[in-house]
This record gives sequence, structure tokens and C-alpha cells, in this order.
Amino acid sequence: MSHVVRVFVPPVGECAGENTWENAGRAMEARLRRVLTEDVQFETVHLFSPEFFAHPEVTSLVQNGEGTPPIVTLDGRVIQSGGKLRERLIREELQKMEQESKG
Repeated sequence: MSHVVRVFVPPVGECAGENTWENAGRAMEARLRRVLTEDVQFETVHLFSPEFFAHPEVTSLVQNGEGTPPIVTLDGRVIQSGGKLRERLIREELQKMEQESKG
């Protein structure tokens, strides 16, 4: 089974250099692929971009002032809002889903 992790973040300024959300997501995706048996794909979605509005579970959080970037979804379900991008949380949620699909 394949899973999609989306990280919703503000657009990055030109001076961000290598420290971008996209680079963080790619690195996390590579590490998680080594420890998980199921496929995982990371996508970065910039707040208020056309793609952002295709995800009502996130747009409603932001519009209601309840969501703080980064907002992370796993297969369309919000698993994190605010703070740092937490690889452990994402890994544990993916592992839980793997176990459920086997059991």
C-alpha cells in the first residue's frame, strides 16, 4: 500500500538556501523508506497555493485559525499542526497503518 504525507507550509523566500521544507521532506521520505515496508511519498504544499485549496481538511483549519504550519496530513488525515516537523510522529502513524493493514 502507498501512503501520502503532505506538509502544508508558508511559501519559502528566495534566501532560504538549502533549509527548505521540500528538502526536509525529501530527507525524511528517504529515511522512512528504509524502515517501512509500505511505500511513502512526501509532498510539500504551500499555504494559499491553488493546491492548498484542494484540501478542505487543512483549509478549514487555517481559515478558522486552528491550524499552525507546518500542518501534516497522512492520507488526508491531519496528524500534526504547528511545532517542528516530527519524523517520529509520522513514522509511528505509518507503522500503525501498516499493522492495521496486515491484521
